[in-house]
Amino acid sequence: MYKVVRTFTFQEGVTLEQEVLKGVADVELRECNQDEDQVIKNCQDADAIIIGYDPITKRVLDSLPNLKLVAFKTIGFNFADVDYAREKGVAVSHISKYCTQEVADYAVGTMLSLNRRIQQFNNSVHIDKQWQYDLFPEMRRFGSQTVGLLGFGNIPRLITQRLKPFGPRVIAYDPYVSPQTAAELGAELVSMEEVLSTADIVSIHLPLNDDTVKIMNKKHLDMLKGNTIFINSARGSLVDEEAVIDALDSGKIRYYAADVVEAEFPDITNHPFASRDDVILTPHIAWFSQESVRDGRIEAAQNVLHFLNGEYDKAQIVNGVKTSR
Repeated sequence: MYKVVRTFTFQEGVTLEQEVLKGVADVELRECNQDEDQVIKNCQDADAIIIGYDPITKRVLDSLPNLKLVAFKTIGFNFADVDYAREKGVAVSHISKYCTQEVADYAVGTMLSLNRRIQQFNNSVHIDKQWQYDLFPEMRRFGSQTVGLLGFGNIPRLITQRLKPFGPRVIAYDPYVSPQTAAELGAELVSMEEVLSTADIVSIHLPLNDDTVKIMNKKHLDMLKGNTIFINSARGSLVDEEAVIDALDSGKIRYYAADVVEAEFPDITNHPFASRDDVILTPHIAWFSQESVRDGRIEAAQNVLHFLNGEYDKAQIVNGVKTSR
């Protein structure tokens, strides 16, 4: 039988993974704490590893002689050197379905909350002891505004669906989606520049790769129409954080809602976002629910199962390796 190691812990062990891989692989939990040395030590005999945020570097890949598959239990897979894994003949997979409902809910909930200034009014009452309705005279009806989506994959499509009853115009940028497909789902496909210059609310849902690292830099943030609500529930490194601060100070961004920052585990006591009233900061929770935790574990284990059974097209492989060596 194959050996599969899961490198992170949840509220319980690996019973779900063992159920999915029964008769095909022996599954063990060996926590690695996002440490290269621990990954190398704990995964020596692994044919496949199920990981979250452990660094799968060139050194790690060179040190694991049996490794055939790195299976991320995340949508993002930027913690692995996927190009070198391809050279080594090691497949890398990710999951794409497990938390789409939750992230869409987070994005729309954030839009509604910031549009109505709910947190800000709550702070005014509880902290400032004010009872004043007109603190934000610029407030507008949600349905009269334009929501812009950067990316139009699974999550932005669910966002568009959720926005329909509220009535805002929805525009989206995605070079891999046809205008007809977007229109059928309720969005107008436009250029990135038009999203940024037109939308009152912008939500980013791009993958993180070499082409998108800090794509929201000064050049692109300067295109915003101004007084914009900007939401990032994707990856922190999609934005240039210094440029975001400048955009907040200049008024290009009215509120920045960040579920992610550049570091996956930041020192929040020293992060410049943590001291600002115009930044809504949450600790990477947009994906989380009891259901999404379970779904993600099952989806990742199913990717391993498909791969080990030679069903490579079902394994959600992202680096083109379709062989178990």
